[in-house]
Amino acid sequence: MSKRGLITDDNIDKVLYSRLMSLDLSISQVSDACLFKLSNMKQLYKIDLNSFKEANETITSTGIMRLSESCPNLQIVYLRRNIKLTDDAIVALSKNCPRLRELNVGGCMLLTDVSLRALGEYSHHLKSLNITSTQVTDSGVYCLCQGLCAQVLTEIDISGCRSLTDDTVELLIMMCPMIRILLFARCPNITEKSRVALEEKLEMLEGGKMKQISWTIY
Repeated sequence: MSKRGLITDDNIDKVLYSRLMSLDLSISQVSDACLFKLSNMKQLYKIDLNSFKEANETITSTGIMRLSESCPNLQIVYLRRNIKLTDDAIVALSKNCPRLRELNVGGCMLLTDVSLRALGEYSHHLKSLNITSTQVTDSGVYCLCQGLCAQVLTEIDISGCRSLTDDTVELLIMMCPMIRILLFARCPNITEKSRVALEEKLEMLEGGKMKQISWTIY
């Protein structure tokens, strides 16, 4: 039912059971009310709430905060283009879901460095992060890189984060030894300096292990 986008706040109960581990709501019309009904889903480790076609306003920080409390075993959380989300949601996920390893909050335009600080402090197992088109700055990335997750982070997409500079790229290259996918297109303050730094990084990697790089140099 979830793959066909037929789940709603009213019928979500029909697909819920105590051992549910993965839930795809990416093309379903749901709101916080749906998330409130997941209180017994203790084994849920993946939830996809990505909004594919357009920005979504029905999922808010209140719903995600409740979700993080109800489902502490969440490891994979996709929240792309849920534009009502604030830092409160990401702080709650970081604190309440310590096994978090994949997080997509691309297009959640209200998010700031507060979210990155929380991820750096609490999300020690974070391997994949999409924070495209958010308000994060170099300071937030520095806090992220100070966390234990810097040692396991393999993929990050910072495209469209207009406040980021070459310092962010340098931080990620220097402090995240496992990074293999680095995307930073549409970042007007990232310059030729980052391209040079990346070339040096590639030369250091055995067999060119960097899988994907994408950028726009201004």
